[in-house]
Amino acid sequence: MNRSVLNRHLAIMLLVLPFLFVSGPGAFAQRNTDREVPVRELLSVPGKLVSEAKSSRPTTELKLTGYRVEEIKLPRQLNVELHGQQVAVDKAWRVTVQGGPFAVRAMPAVIWIDDQIVGNGIENETLSQITAITFDSSLIREGGVVSLSYGEDKEGRVKFSQRLRLTREGGN
Repeated sequence: MNRSVLNRHLAIMLLVLPFLFVSGPGAFAQRNTDREVPVRELLSVPGKLVSEAKSSRPTTELKLTGYRVEEIKLPRQLNVELHGQQVAVDKAWRVTVQGGPFAVRAMPAVIWIDDQIVGNGIENETLSQITAITFDSSLIREGGVVSLSYGEDKEGRVKFSQRLRLTREGGN
C-alpha cells in the first residue's frame, strides 16, 4: 500500500474511533441523545463511592483484584435513551474493574452487572483498570454480580465472587 492510502485509512480510523466508545455494545440500552459529555471527563471527575470489593490475591486468568462503583453528579442534565425510552438524567455510574495487566484485544472489554451490560470498558494507561460508564441506575443494586468479558460473551465472562454491597447513600 502506498503512503497516501495508509494516511487516508489512519485519518478515517481517528475520526471513527471516538464514536465506537459512545456507541458500542451497550448502545442499545443507553444512548446519549443530548449534547455529549466527553467520556474522558466522566472517567476522571470525582465520584461518590457506592460499592467496592478487593481481593488479597488475584483471581482467575484475568488476575482480577477488585472493583469499584462510583456515582457521578453530571455537570448538567442530559436526555438519554434507556431501554427504548427518553429519560432525563443528572447522574452516571462509573464501574471500574481492577487487576491485570489487561490485554488490549480486538474485541472490547465489556463490564456487566448480573446479565446486563454496563458498557464497553476503557483501559487506563497502565492496563491495571478497565472502566465503563452507565446512566442506568437500575443496574446498581444490592447483591449484583460484577463481571468482565471480551466482546458480548455472556457465557465466557469472568465473575467476581464478591457481590455489590451498597453504601447507605448509594444505589437503589
